[in-house]
Amino acid sequence: MDYLDPKKQKRHRINLWVGYALIMIGIGIGSIILLWQAYGYSVQNGQVIQDGMVFVASQPNPASIYINGKLYSSQTNTRLTIPAGVYNFKITAPGYRPWVHVIPVQGGQVVHYDYPLLFPIKLNSKTIGSYSSAPTFATQSPSQQYLVVGSPDSFTTFYMYDLTNPTAAPVTLNLPTTLLTPSSGSQSWKVIGWADDNQHLLLEHLYTGGQEFIELDTANATQSVNINHNFKINPTKVTYNNLKYNKFYLYDSTTKTLYSASLTNPTPQQVATGIVGFDSYQNSTLIYATTDNAPSGDVVVYISNSGKTYFVRDLPLAQTYLLNMAGYNGDNYAVVGDSSENFVYIYKDPVSQATSGQNAKILPFRAMQINQPNYDSFSPTAQFIVVESGSNFAVYDIYNDNIYHYSVSSPIDAPQQHVSWMDGDRLYYISGGKITVVDYDNTNRQLLNSALPQYQVFFAPNFHSYFKLSGVAGGKVELKQTSLLAS
Repeated sequence: MDYLDPKKQKRHRINLWVGYALIMIGIGIGSIILLWQAYGYSVQNGQVIQDGMVFVASQPNPASIYINGKLYSSQTNTRLTIPAGVYNFKITAPGYRPWVHVIPVQGGQVVHYDYPLLFPIKLNSKTIGSYSSAPTFATQSPSQQYLVVGSPDSFTTFYMYDLTNPTAAPVTLNLPTTLLTPSSGSQSWKVIGWADDNQHLLLEHLYTGGQEFIELDTANATQSVNINHNFKINPTKVTYNNLKYNKFYLYDSTTKTLYSASLTNPTPQQVATGIVGFDSYQNSTLIYATTDNAPSGDVVVYISNSGKTYFVRDLPLAQTYLLNMAGYNGDNYAVVGDSSENFVYIYKDPVSQATSGQNAKILPFRAMQINQPNYDSFSPTAQFIVVESGSNFAVYDIYNDNIYHYSVSSPIDAPQQHVSWMDGDRLYYISGGKITVVDYDNTNRQLLNSALPQYQVFFAPNFHSYFKLSGVAGGKVELKQTSLLAS
């Protein structure tokens, strides 16, 4: 019988092992092919190239995608796998202006362009509020739901609109007149900022012969607080501590002293002296510049956290200091600079650096070059940091580790002092009486309708519309809502 034949048994074993070997080789080749495909490799025209992946989304959705002038088979929102290279992308939708961008794609890279916003070709507006003259101020809550407008007819009256239902009549807020220091001369309001509860609003009351700070409770105006009276101090600057409605930093520019206080503990506590600039961050973290113990002609920048103080760097004496902190993707970032230098420094997790070991130092993560900067701001998502010097801008993209430098040709209308963030990816300002919106990298510049430059532009929470104040005949001012959706 064949299975008892030694020669045939040997040949069978050899064939079996050869078969196993071929199977293993096939599996290995298949695995390599799959691995190559996973990393984006493919063969085209006899050459091995590596693909990249691009995620594209848009508002409105879906919208058509053109790549180098050719219509792509899928619409937004979608994932594209394309060979490495540089591509001209255009996203279009009927009734909307196109969004265009040059997108470099590297082999094996995954990039996200999920922020494109298409603006309507025709802007349709309607009036939702009318005032006899210019309102005293207008400000939007952090949630973007509420808009508070100061009445031009009564200094202590305010109107609060719910931007999720803008056609509803606004709520009238009447601040107790006894809360303010009486003044027979001119007086005005200045918005300091909102607490993170979207209910309390910090205002500065400027009047002939003095200033004071008022916290307006938009849920119950009678519960509003005069900061000066409550803490028995006359600060020149007040900010929220960690954006909490009951915690404050009080600054006296005459003595250069910074205090902390709370509604539950109204006795101000000295924090630091020699202060020339400061900004607060979460968990009572404070970044500040002081002349105390500083080299001659310099100031020293410190970060205070959990009762401990950490040295950051020296800066020359200047008119303006750029000190800011925010968190992004689990990391904390600090911006440090001044208006007399040509660099702004970015620090990543400065407190963690300082506590990483014995003799640890806080070192900058990036440096943005811009001459004599006078303003900086994190985007609402904190992915971007914009630094401004007149018409010159530098923007740092934390996620992609890119820095963009550019200048705007059209000047920003006074009394605006700087650009503002429309959302997490776009900046806006008013120039020549028109609202101008631009992507963070100075692309897709859009010219919208007219607005008064002494007020901000207010965007609905879903960004389907925006609200602005416009002058009309007879010195009247109207609050208008403009749709960002095509008919």
